[in-house]
This record gives sequence, C-alpha cells and structure tokens, in this order.
Amino acid sequence: MKKSLLLTLTLVFAASFIGCSKDDDNNESPTIVGKWRTVKFEYYTDGVLDETETTVEENSSCPDYIEFKTNGTYVVIDNDANCNSTADESGTYVYNGTTISTTSGGSTDISTVITLTNTDLKTDFTETSSGGTVFKNVGYFKKIN
Repeated sequence: MKKSLLLTLTLVFAASFIGCSKDDDNNESPTIVGKWRTVKFEYYTDGVLDETETTVEENSSCPDYIEFKTNGTYVVIDNDANCNSTADESGTYVYNGTTISTTSGGSTDISTVITLTNTDLKTDFTETSSGGTVFKNVGYFKKIN
C-alpha cells in the first residue's frame, strides 16, 4: 500500500512538470520589439475628441506597419495595393517601460505607452501649442508577428 501511494504521488508530481513545460512559453513579458499595424487613431483638442480615424489598408494581406527592432532602430513601412513596400520613416527608439522616444531626422517625439500586451499597443502623444492648446493623439496598434 505504501509503495502504491508513493508511486502514485511520483507519477502525479512528474506529470505536473511535464504538463506545464509548454505553458511557460505563453507567459512571456510583452515587448515593443516586432511589427505593429495601426488599428485607429483618436485625435483630441483640449481634452475633447475631434476625430476617430480607423485604418483601412489598400491590401489587407500586406498592411502598413512600424517595426521596432532589437538593435534600437525602427522603420515605418507603407505598402501599396500590390504589396510593394516603401520605408516612409526610420530612426532610433528608446523604450523605458513607460514611454517610447523615437528620433528621426534630428527630431525626437515621446509617446506614453498606455497599454502593451503581447498583441496590443496603445500610445498617447500629447503636445501643447505656443498658445496653450493641448493636442493629443491616441494610437491603437496590433502586433503582426
């Protein structure tokens, strides 16, 4: 009886390790690295929503995207209806866990990361005009790789 109980406990213990080994792969921390397609933008002036612009691709099989690479560079790719790609913008970026700073052509923009999951990214780019008007752009993105 003691041997039977010990054998059962050993099998249950071993099965729990074998059964969970692949599950750990799905619990990766979200990363900014990868290709992100635009879903929509919301444009606000002084806190009032002016416009929501939903992205409509010329060809859904090859969406436009921004790619953040592991070496700290990024590129914005525009695809036409025939899936011919053009690099629209490129530069460097720094993601510190709360903001993304992108630098291209001597200009730096800083966006706050509102949400980052393995599949979704939501950013907030806010700037104030010299007259005090606050412009806010909220971007919604989906990871495509």
